[in-house]
Order: sequence, then structure tokens, then C-alpha cells
Amino acid sequence: MVVTDTTEQPRSLRVPVWLLKALAVFIVVSVIVVVYGALTYTQLLSNAVLVDDLQTENRILRDYTERVHSLERDLATNRILLEKMMELAGIDVSPEFMSSDNPDAVSSGAVPDYSSQVFQQQYAGGTDELDSISGSTPAGIPILGSVSRGFAPGESEGVRRHLGMDIAAREGTPVYATAAGVVEFADWDENFGNYLIIDHIDGYKTHFGHNRVLLVSVGDVVRRGELVALSGNTGKSSAPHLHYEIRHNGEPVDPADYMDVESLKQVE
Repeated sequence: MVVTDTTEQPRSLRVPVWLLKALAVFIVVSVIVVVYGALTYTQLLSNAVLVDDLQTENRILRDYTERVHSLERDLATNRILLEKMMELAGIDVSPEFMSSDNPDAVSSGAVPDYSSQVFQQQYAGGTDELDSISGSTPAGIPILGSVSRGFAPGESEGVRRHLGMDIAAREGTPVYATAAGVVEFADWDENFGNYLIIDHIDGYKTHFGHNRVLLVSVGDVVRRGELVALSGNTGKSSAPHLHYEIRHNGEPVDPADYMDVESLKQVE
């Protein structure tokens, strides 16, 4: 009731009980919402801090993993170089070590058996004379990897001229000769970096570009399947890969015609 100090009649205001109950319920619900919101916000802040910590730990683990992979690649490279030096020095390597059943054989540079269909790289016996070495026509794949760019002998819409095949592979991946022949060029090239050319009979030559290390020299006689280089990213290269060319009588030919392309994963 409202009573004034004037001659006006007193005024009364009645509040229903249901309204008081509704107001009480609203206040209680509001308090619960505020408390729940505060607790949720605190939990979100805690989770955000935990996510930041996990991301930091993940970056550390990725860096550690990359260092481990780098050490593994360096170890594999050192094993291959050691084997090559032992071979050049005339030191016999244990047959058990060279066996494809030995898991260390692949990383040490021994030629793995990928079957004649996939990787025709069996050593031929005989003397060091070229005419006594079988397999002088290029056949098989020179490296295990993924085809990132194919053969394009002429310019076309949206496609630049490319006289070989690019095979993407991690740096240090073994590169093998695909035919017997004599090393014609093994040196630095402005475009292809550490560049290797092997001259075969019947007018064939194979070209290997962007290598990290060359393991043969000019004049060396190589057999099909012999380790000749380690892949890299040298010269004008945007990513680690091997540029592989086959030329017949000076004319570039499609390397895909000389290998089982299905054994290489095609990269769109």
C-alpha cells in the first residue's frame, strides 16, 4: 500500500503468489546458468592451455622424428658409400651381407630383388669388357619412387616440353643403371646438378639428373642393376627427385616404353 502526504487516497498493489514463485525460479535459474557458464569457461581455458602444450610437444616430437629420419638416411648413405669404396678397393663383401634376405642389404646399397617384371637389374657374369656384359638395352626402373612428371617431347597447351621422366624419391635413395654400358659423363650440370650419362650399345644412352652423390666416374663400365648414384635435389629442382632420360641415336624416347610403369605409383 502506498500512502502519500497529500489528500489523495492510498494506493494498494497486490502481487500474485505465482509471480513471486516465477521470479524466484528465474533468479535460481540465472544463478545456475552463471555458475555453469563460469565453470565451462574455466574448463575451456584449461583445455586451451592443454592444447597449446600438446601442440608444442607435437612440434618437438616432429622435429625429433625428422632428426631420426635424417640420421637414418645419413647412415644408409654411409653404408652405400662404404660398400662402393670396398668394391673399388677390391675388398670382397660377404655374400650373406649382400643377400636380399638380409634387411640391411637394401639400405647398404645391395640390389633388392623386385622381380624381373618390376625391376630387371640382375648382375651379369663375365669380365669387365663391355661386349661380355648382357643387358645393354635399357629396361626396368632406375629408382623406387613415384612418377611426378612424364615424357612430353613437344609443347602443348598447359604442358611444357619434357624429354624424360621425373621420379619423386627421398634424398639418398639408391639409383641403379638400367642397362650395361660405359659412363660417358659424371659431373656437375647447371640444370641437372650432379648429372650422369651412361652410353650403351645400339645407340642407347641413359641420363640421370639431380643426384645427391655420383658413385661412378667417366670411363667406368657398369652392369644393369649396378648402383651408380644416390638421388637428390641438386641443380634446378623444386623437390627431391630423379630426372631419367633414355635417348636412342640422339633422339629422346619415352622411358615408360622401357619399364613396367604400373610398378611406379602415378602422382597426379
